[in-house]
Amino acid sequence: MNREIIKYLAGRFIPAIVNVAVIVLAIRFLGPVEYGRYSLLIYTVVLVITLSFHWVQVSILRFLSGMPRETNVVMSRFFDLTIFSALFSTLVVVLIGIIYFHLSLFELILVALFAFLNHFYLFHQAILHAYHKSVRTAILEGSDQVLIMIAVLIGLFFFHWKSSMLLFSSLVIGLVGVLVLRSLIRVKGLLTVDLRHLYWDSRFSAKVAEFGYGIALWLFLSHLLMAMDRFIIMEYLGYRQAGMYSALKDLLFKAITFASFPIYISYQAKILDHWNSRHREDAWVAIKEALSFELLIFIIVFILFMVMKQMLFEDVLKIPEIDVWLIYLPLLLSAFIWQVGLLFQRFLELFYRSAYLLIAIGVCVALNILLNLLLVPKYGLTASSLVLLFTSLLYAGFIVVLSFIAGQRLLKK
Repeated sequence: MNREIIKYLAGRFIPAIVNVAVIVLAIRFLGPVEYGRYSLLIYTVVLVITLSFHWVQVSILRFLSGMPRETNVVMSRFFDLTIFSALFSTLVVVLIGIIYFHLSLFELILVALFAFLNHFYLFHQAILHAYHKSVRTAILEGSDQVLIMIAVLIGLFFFHWKSSMLLFSSLVIGLVGVLVLRSLIRVKGLLTVDLRHLYWDSRFSAKVAEFGYGIALWLFLSHLLMAMDRFIIMEYLGYRQAGMYSALKDLLFKAITFASFPIYISYQAKILDHWNSRHREDAWVAIKEALSFELLIFIIVFILFMVMKQMLFEDVLKIPEIDVWLIYLPLLLSAFIWQVGLLFQRFLELFYRSAYLLIAIGVCVALNILLNLLLVPKYGLTASSLVLLFTSLLYAGFIVVLSFIAGQRLLKK
């Protein structure tokens, strides 16, 4: 791994640890009901922001690094899009909060603030990535997570606040703190943003959307795959069941993602290097090599989980009723299969149009929702876990098959 990748991975360590710690603290001290409520609210905000802003974020990464001239104009246009997106997303989140979640005024303000401020955090994060400022990116993300952790601990053990709004308060505090810190860290181009005038550039916005919306739509559908089973469980079984399922799912997916992320990010760079240097057969070899490492990591995580699971469910999370192999094992396998799919997908994107990926994940999301609606009322959490395993296998299988076809074509050349 080169130096930039090592810096990036180091910067991801604190956020990963804090994310896991927050899940454990929330499910243990707030309880499954409040965690279920938080999980549904946070995914609602994430889904809205993904549709309204992720296409802008993706375009920032591409355009800023490729436009040394007129950077001030480009930066201002992106900042204008960020403001418009923030206003639109916050309005949508507020309406959903009122109509679906029936939030109180205080709860509505907290959730709306999180949605609004998150756009500017993502805006600055994209700028730092565009300029390859790995250390500053790590400072940005790490500071946010440390502030969140401090706020959660103070709220739990000093104020004894036992509500999902504690988590949203912590998120808002983290965003406010890190945006203040960000204003003190100068990066080339940032100070050229014109904050006095908002301007909607239709032509520029259309180009940004044309480039970024396909990726944003794929990410939205992937989030939808991770979110909809929680909503369906809540509607049929209540917040307690949704909270237990969400906590276990979040923990397992984050653990697998964090454990396999060094392989994903380092081999992604290696694959691109082989491809750009026209050693495309080596790119296929790198994919198979990465898969063997992913499998090894999964075996290690699986063994650790099986050794610790009783203590995890009974003593740490205090939800022993979810210690059912038909619930946790499909979720664990789904997390690994999803990572395998992402690994092959990066290789596949070099061969095929993104429409193939969008159709594949769209079909999987539709099947996931349909099967959950049919099976959850009768079979409960077991149904959601098995349905997720089935749809993850379906999507990953499609990606892997197309990747092998592409790999064989390379070897024949």
